[in-house]
Amino acid sequence: MTSRYVKPTFAILAALALSLAFAARTIAAPAAGLNWEVHGTGSGGVNLLTGGGSSGPAMSQYIGNGMYSVNFLPPVFFSSNGAGGVAGGVCDVVTGSGSVTAANGDTISFATVGMLCNESDAMSPLHYNGTYRITAGSGRFAGVAGGGSLTITFGSTNFMKIDGTITGI
Repeated sequence: MTSRYVKPTFAILAALALSLAFAARTIAAPAAGLNWEVHGTGSGGVNLLTGGGSSGPAMSQYIGNGMYSVNFLPPVFFSSNGAGGVAGGVCDVVTGSGSVTAANGDTISFATVGMLCNESDAMSPLHYNGTYRITAGSGRFAGVAGGGSLTITFGSTNFMKIDGTITGI
């Protein structure tokens, strides 16, 4: 009589053990990355001939109150942005680098590439739309990696937003 229940009980226990092992492995798997957003308002200037930069206070869920800084090299390619025909503005391919610094001084550094364009005609405000890749970190950010998009709207106040993925925190 006992042999009749041994096989089904063993099968149930084996299935339960296998499902628990799978669940434990799924829970222990490393995260693919965390969503990372940084918002900043700052100052600085940029032009279509020499590049420039922007810096100011920033806020992020991983840095708290901190600072951001972005510097652009002189543009490498010019083209019309099509705004307004002959009197239209220009778009330039630019590269640069930047950093986000936490209140305690720990930093995340990145490289960026994107387009710097007039809003409409040649005298209109400039916008930067690009991508970034994290290149280094210090302090608690040592060993971080990640990337995503970087936008800056230049004007009397510059508005900066980093949106992407970060790992290693």
